Amino acid sequence: MIMTNPYFSGFEHSAAQIRRFLQTHKTFTLLLSGGRIVHHEAEDAIRFRTWLLTHQIDDVRESFTKNYSAYNLMSA
Repeated sequence: MIMTNPYFSGFEHSAAQIRRFLQTHKTFTLLLSGGRIVHHEAEDAIRFRTWLLTHQIDDVRESFTKNYSAYNLMSA
């Protein structure tokens, strides 16, 4: 499977529909456009995560860490 494909095999939503994600082991919690939240358990979590990042979908955990670190630096 090519990582630039808008659909990931076994997952019904296209990359364009996903706004953010949060990963816990093989389970992904995804925020879709329109506000709906879906869960997906990936057989290959590394490939699914790579697919999400290839499509520039925000990882909530990384986004929070960057913003929190920037906030701490500004308030020091």
